[in-house]
Amino acid sequence: QTLSIGKGKKDKMSKGDVVGFLIKKGGLEKNDIGLIEVKNFFSLVAVKRAKINALVKRVHLQKRKGKKVKVWVD
Repeated sequence: QTLSIGKGKKDKMSKGDVVGFLIKKGGLEKNDIGLIEVKNFFSLVAVKRAKINALVKRVHLQKRKGKKVKVWVD
């Protein structure tokens, strides 16, 4: 399922940052994360359906580089 993150290239977010954020703050493992697309103002991440609801609750409004990150499911 697709997870949207409210940070993108303009916020200096990279694919590695997305993976690190989801693993450290979200408690995911590498094999739970699929395709990652980092656009200018947001990022899209494929995450296993079984883990998506708990993940959103854990990482919504967590901080990355000192700023809150909005996370939602498309």
